[in-house]
Amino acid sequence: MSLIKDFDKYMIGVEISDKHHRNLLDIINDLYDSLLKGLNKEIMSHHLKRLHVFTLAHFKAEEELMASVNYPELLEHKNIHHEFVEKLSEFKKLNGLKPIGKDLISYLVKWLTEHMLGADKKYANFIKMKENSKDWIIISITFKYNKYNF
Repeated sequence: MSLIKDFDKYMIGVEISDKHHRNLLDIINDLYDSLLKGLNKEIMSHHLKRLHVFTLAHFKAEEELMASVNYPELLEHKNIHHEFVEKLSEFKKLNGLKPIGKDLISYLVKWLTEHMLGADKKYANFIKMKENSKDWIIISITFKYNKYNF
């Protein structure tokens, strides 16, 4: 049973980011399914590691994309990403010391929803304004065929 079903609602209109966001939402759904089945410390560790590794890769790609279009709020966006990674680290430290599943799911759904539909939508709109510029073709080709297309 999936927690997040309406993936289209989270799409921002930047192909590579939308693909990554879909993967992040799949990870949250997997975590939720595991919670319903009875999650132990080892399974939670697996989900946290998977989320952490994927998130770092996604944030790096997203930040490089923003840098490539000279997004003026890149530093603020990086700081938001850093805070998220720090919070994930806190959850990793608490795993096994106390049940964290419900708190983690609540945090992830709230944070990712607000982030994707807020800060990410904002940079997506900035990028879309660049689409009419000659630089846009180079940006799209670079990010369509690069190592972040996972």
